[in-house]
Amino acid sequence: MRKIFTKWMLIAIAHQAFISVPVSAVELGFGETAAREIEYLSQNLAGRSVGTQKEQETVDYLTGQLNSFGYQPSLQTFSFEFGGQTLTSSNIIAERKGTSGKQIIIGAHYDTAPSSATLDRSTLQGTNDNASGVGVLLELAQRLEAETNNTVKFVLFGAEEVGLVGSEYYASNMSEAEIANTLVMVNMDSLVVGDKMYFHAGLPAATDPALGQYRDLALDIAQKYGISAETNPGLNPEYPKGTGCCSDLESFENLVPVLATEATNWDIGDLDGYTQTSNPNVPGGATWHDPATDNLEFINGVFPGLIEERTHDYTLVLDTFIDRVEAKPIPEPSSIVGTAIVGIGLLVRRSRKRKSLL
Repeated sequence: MRKIFTKWMLIAIAHQAFISVPVSAVELGFGETAAREIEYLSQNLAGRSVGTQKEQETVDYLTGQLNSFGYQPSLQTFSFEFGGQTLTSSNIIAERKGTSGKQIIIGAHYDTAPSSATLDRSTLQGTNDNASGVGVLLELAQRLEAETNNTVKFVLFGAEEVGLVGSEYYASNMSEAEIANTLVMVNMDSLVVGDKMYFHAGLPAATDPALGQYRDLALDIAQKYGISAETNPGLNPEYPKGTGCCSDLESFENLVPVLATEATNWDIGDLDGYTQTSNPNVPGGATWHDPATDNLEFINGVFPGLIEERTHDYTLVLDTFIDRVEAKPIPEPSSIVGTAIVGIGLLVRRSRKRKSLL
């Protein structure tokens, strides 16, 4: 275990020198709000899969939290067919209007995987997948300055675990003008359990390197803070180097530049990022969708201090990332921006987490 407290003190000093932070943001240490939200979601809103009472309670809670941070969140409600029934879910949208006409989208899904014929997930805390992403999103929203150059839109997606339904609905309802004016979509999913921190671009970056510039910016920021972070090394030819997969980024990657964040280990198992850790105390090397392991008690027991470390590091890097994009937007790749896709629901889906829904 790294000496994280000493490291955090040094990073806090470096951050003040690297980018100006509002006084209100530095009153709390980086990651404190995120860790607190992870704990609350895990302990009070377990089993928040689509179509359940816990899902509705989660929507109410998250809406209230965003409201307490000074936002006026709205719900984007959608219905879809799943498992022979019609289900309804909602995306939660909160934004801070900017003046440039451009926007940044920050997204994370709030639902947990549903129960299957062989596994009851009604008690699944989803501490890693994806209370961690939600917690970091909430802290970023809390830290965001009251006045921004670009509009920053925070979107908490519903129904991710049953096929990225919420994010696909959101993306398919973006206008051509909104697509053209989106600088980057940042997706946060499963940020704690994993041997390494990762930043990826979307799949189109495999053939258009310009689309990897936001990934490279995030990696550069992490390096400046002494935070160890990598990108997919591309050891598996099905998952090209520098690109991510298998979460809500896929709904956006053919529309706008994408920055995807996750914690896992692309160097082990099938080299697809599915095996998260080489720690022998984690059965099968992964906690995806398992009520026995994706919970606070297990994660804190096997990885003491990791929730606090990862929330600190991701929040610090992404908060600075937003500030950097705010200060000087990166040129938009002409090969993707403003180009709409037809039949978004028919995109080829690269499967990883879907394995454990069986």
